[in-house]
Amino acid sequence: MFLPCAFLLSLCALSPFTALTSAAGAAGDASDIADTRHNAPVFPRHHPCNCYKYPPDTPYRHSSASSTSDINKRKRGRGARIAYLIEAHNARTLDDAVHLFRSIRYPGNIIIIHIDSKFPMEAYHNSTLATEIDACKCGADVLVESKFSPHWGKWDMNDPTHYAMDLLAFDSRFKDKWDVFMNLSGDTMPVLTPDRMAELFDPHLGPLRGINFVTSAACETGLHPTSVWEFPDGWHKKTHYTHVDGEYIGASVLDYVDDDGNERSQRMDTYFGSQWMSLQPDFVAWLARSLKREDSLPSVYRDEFIDSDRLMSDETFVSTLLMHTHPFNETLPRLLSRGNVASFPKIYSTRYERMDEHYPTAFGLFPSDQRYDVPKSSKADKPRVWGPYFLGVYDLANIIDNGALFIRKVSVTVDPNIVRLLPVQDWSELPYIGWPDEVLLTEKPNWEKKKAKLKEAYLEKQRKKKEKAEKEQADMKGEAL
Repeated sequence: MFLPCAFLLSLCALSPFTALTSAAGAAGDASDIADTRHNAPVFPRHHPCNCYKYPPDTPYRHSSASSTSDINKRKRGRGARIAYLIEAHNARTLDDAVHLFRSIRYPGNIIIIHIDSKFPMEAYHNSTLATEIDACKCGADVLVESKFSPHWGKWDMNDPTHYAMDLLAFDSRFKDKWDVFMNLSGDTMPVLTPDRMAELFDPHLGPLRGINFVTSAACETGLHPTSVWEFPDGWHKKTHYTHVDGEYIGASVLDYVDDDGNERSQRMDTYFGSQWMSLQPDFVAWLARSLKREDSLPSVYRDEFIDSDRLMSDETFVSTLLMHTHPFNETLPRLLSRGNVASFPKIYSTRYERMDEHYPTAFGLFPSDQRYDVPKSSKADKPRVWGPYFLGVYDLANIIDNGALFIRKVSVTVDPNIVRLLPVQDWSELPYIGWPDEVLLTEKPNWEKKKAKLKEAYLEKQRKKKEKAEKEQADMKGEAL
């Protein structure tokens, strides 16, 4: 029995890391599969740096010129110039933002990255994201800032978004150089490649041109904001926005001064949308300009949020203003009877995410699919009970069916496979993988633990063998006496 135990122990002595690095050396450059700074998976860039050097000729290709700036413009190709805000608040979202950045960098795009000021900037400067930005912006204009410290549920959750809007509307570096604004969490991934996104939002011919998306399918009424009055009586969202200290107050009536200097009153029925939006330049400019004037409707509405300590303002402030302001309330997507976008019927959700599945919805929907959980070994934070929950490859069927442009939240520390698959030129390129009726997984093999148990069992056996031999020897001595 000694030889099998020794053989098993010798097998366990080969560490998994040694085996993986040996395989990586045989397969190619280890930097393609491992991030030496964070020991987290890093996948090959979805495009080489020069792949847009010769874009196809289109009516919207920039004209040729000899200057360096115009050459960079000429590499862009066609479609919308998208201005992105990426928000990261901890080490995990900073690492995951690398994959998001690689998937949206594109000539002519603007990428503003805001890092929560509670998180040390030294960590950013030593991160893979910083290295990636320095190495390859791929023609995008990138700005990294750390100015605000948002707190969940509080008004300051809006600060990074409003700051980015102000920069895009007034800073000469960005003003008039973009066609649509999108804010994203660092643990988001686009489903489609940047050139495909540029086509969809092209300000001249794109099927999604001119639309303000202030919701996703996670909103109770799909791609249109949900009025607080549509929720059942007693529902927490309705109660929170129509009561103060338990007393019913109904909708607020705000006095403000409009853009022409006229005094007005506005009943502000609350509309729930999403923190993550896709907005047009004229609406962004109006909102940023209005927030600079203390008596404007946005400023008075903001003050009411702060004074009354309303929660979830990041999900209601912009959507409610848009619904009460002409002509922007006419720029929501026109929907077909099934809730999909009339101008591009593939889309039922601009962003696919899973939230609030710990109880039935306000309108009686009972979630049935399982969800990805976060193992103790992962550095990913456990989602709050209401979400958003992490997504993985089992969610691909729903992502495809929804025609989602973005998905959240994803992480290489939870399921790297879904990150590896994205982005694509079209949803049809993704495998149609859905949730089985039920999935039960075995525990992850722990060879170190098994090795320790084998060693412990072997040593215990040797101890008993020794004790037996000593006893037999003692017995023999006793008989001799």
